[in-house]
Amino acid sequence: MAIHWIKPDIAECTRRGIAYFTSELEMISGLPCKIYRITEEFGSLSDHMHDYFQIWYISRGEFDHTLFGQKYRMTQGSIFVLPPYSVHRVEMLPGKELEVLGCEFMPEFINEHLHARTEESGGFDQAFIESFMVPEDKIPLKIMLSSSSDLAVRELMTEMLAEFGRRGPRFELLLKANLLKLLGILSRELEENGAAGLTGPNNQYREPIMKSIEFIHNHYDKPLSLQELCAVTMMSRTNFCRHFKEVTGRTFSQYVTNFRVRMAMRLLAQPELTVTEVCYKVGFNELPYFCRVFKKYTGTTPAYYKKNAY
Repeated sequence: MAIHWIKPDIAECTRRGIAYFTSELEMISGLPCKIYRITEEFGSLSDHMHDYFQIWYISRGEFDHTLFGQKYRMTQGSIFVLPPYSVHRVEMLPGKELEVLGCEFMPEFINEHLHARTEESGGFDQAFIESFMVPEDKIPLKIMLSSSSDLAVRELMTEMLAEFGRRGPRFELLLKANLLKLLGILSRELEENGAAGLTGPNNQYREPIMKSIEFIHNHYDKPLSLQELCAVTMMSRTNFCRHFKEVTGRTFSQYVTNFRVRMAMRLLAQPELTVTEVCYKVGFNELPYFCRVFKKYTGTTPAYYKKNAY
């Protein structure tokens, strides 16, 4: 399959007022990939393009995105993937909060034989970006993620942001692994559900449920009650429980417990923290109960896990 991007005449683009961003200036030397987080303070961007792929996942809020003259309202739970040299514009909305998790990468980060400036084939690895290597009139302007994909994408991009920030050993491999998984999820989402306009059942409950998930992630170390989450989302107990399980695949209590165990696994890898300290830091009030739950979810005790974590 031939790659469908063609480098435009930069001088002509400049004459038309289209800004041009290059990987040489925007990315770390030697790493053709960048992960970042922006808020509404980032501001609007007039018509521009770049020589790399760009992925923007909207984790909170909304803004207007114009691609090749077509405007779409990007909302929480939506995402776009742009191939190189796509002319687009970003317009922030007055008074609207926003959080975007962004990933930009050169094709050679997927496979060194892939290049944005050629039509050379990259074999199997090219399949990860084939869904987005299309003529401009076929580019998916907006992908509205299904509930399960939304959670998976949020977790993947949050992990990528953390890895990019820490720059730990082999972080490049972890970034690439997560990027490939992310692209695989988005390609499957396109095949199964199509692009702009996807709604799905009970889509009006997406925002309050995602708000409750964000609340759990920010307060997992404190007591959490179903009544409290119903108040946060302004939903009845019955509605909240039904739609929370539809979105997450778990009940409220299962999700909270699972998340606390995941946070405990991270903290147990820190040599300075004891098992007891981790127990209380992730919201468990009794050590024996924490040990039982941890073993149920991981198959091993917290003490054994900690001993072998580093």
